[in-house]
Amino acid sequence: MEWSRAPRSRFARLFAFMSADEIPDGVRQLIAERIDSIPELEAILLLREFRARKWTAGEAGDRLYLSQIDAAHVLAILEQRGFIVADGDGYRYSPGSSELERTIDDLVTAYSQHLVVVTELVHIKPSARHFVHAVPFRGRK
Repeated sequence: MEWSRAPRSRFARLFAFMSADEIPDGVRQLIAERIDSIPELEAILLLREFRARKWTAGEAGDRLYLSQIDAAHVLAILEQRGFIVADGDGYRYSPGSSELERTIDDLVTAYSQHLVVVTELVHIKPSARHFVHAVPFRGRK
């Protein structure tokens, strides 16, 4: 059987109908410019959902299935990018602008309706953390 005529899985048929075009431009731009990983995305969603609560790295890590060290790193990044603010020994949701808050609201909607597409947008972009550990190939003589 030719590859082009091979039957497609149910998942492949479903994914064929979804595309990044269904995601608002502002959400795509937010992901491209300010969200580098699924843990970052999930942390934004978690702190937004419980916006009145202050979260320590340990508490956020428990909910996100991250170590306390990894959660602290994610929270620090999100603070630098204006999604959350430090509050004593923890963090709380506090977008840096009303425009950012509206875009995050759109992100929540897009994520709930197009989970696969949104996560693919996060995964397909090059991330700065990939370049931090990159070592150029050097041939030996």
